Amino acid sequence: MWQATTAVATTPRGAEALASPRYELIPLTGVMEQASHLPRGATVTVTCSPKHGIDASLDLAERLAAAGFHAIPHVAARLVTSRSDLQRILDRLAAAGLDDVFIVGGDAPSPAGPYPGGRELLEDLDTLSRRPRRIGVPSYPEPHATIPPEQMQAALDVKNALADYTVTQICFDADTILSWLADQHDRGLRLPVYMGLPGVIDRMKLMGLAMRIGLGASTRVLRRQAGLASRLLGGSTYRPDALAEALVPAFDGPLAPALAGFHLNTFNQIAETATWAEATAATLHPCPPRDAGQAHTAAGTPAGYY
Repeated sequence: MWQATTAVATTPRGAEALASPRYELIPLTGVMEQASHLPRGATVTVTCSPKHGIDASLDLAERLAAAGFHAIPHVAARLVTSRSDLQRILDRLAAAGLDDVFIVGGDAPSPAGPYPGGRELLEDLDTLSRRPRRIGVPSYPEPHATIPPEQMQAALDVKNALADYTVTQICFDADTILSWLADQHDRGLRLPVYMGLPGVIDRMKLMGLAMRIGLGASTRVLRRQAGLASRLLGGSTYRPDALAEALVPAFDGPLAPALAGFHLNTFNQIAETATWAEATAATLHPCPPRDAGQAHTAAGTPAGYY
């Protein structure tokens, strides 16, 4: 089994991964203007929640793609009303040239159709025409707030055969992330992994979001994560500097074959997060990041991941 350690040494490949991450956006008013702060051709994903619905995510993904971004909509399985609705979504993706989609379970309290989770939708999707070229799925380095670990692992084992990559839910402890990666390698995970990090965000807002999506849904979870509460509550703005410094070296270590890159949850603090990623990558390894500093001219609450 690979040994998971948080070294402080940095590497070119890891710094490059941080300089060219995926950026997660929420379909809210003003997001297109905010996206103009991202590097030219950046990969952007669009969340999907019960409040905004699947079509709002598809609408924004289409606009972002038209503006030159590599756009990836999230599709929440619990919001898909039927098999024909799933086919409609696939047809719309194909018509827009969107060939990469992220399948999540979603936060809806009950399914609107036949898909209680992402696994069931993926199994049905595998039988339909117009499967997107790439399908991403979520994964959890630490236990989910409400779903037993064995159930989460069983779902990931199924998705391992049906998807093309996975993105980890936010986790504030680098050792937990790296240990999870090593364990999943031993279990036979074949999916390339994008490591999910929080972006630059007000600390109190991040604490609220972390509690809502299950990272800090109880004081028990916060206590278990050593030092998390003090890190979140110390100062007005959270930056994932410590996480980045600990995770970047993994891209040139034993875990490197499993890693695809970083996924930054911006919470629509897009300019701040993009500036942080570029500056931090340059600090960790002083070389010009890919297409760094070129603003992209554009016209114009994370869903649950199970």
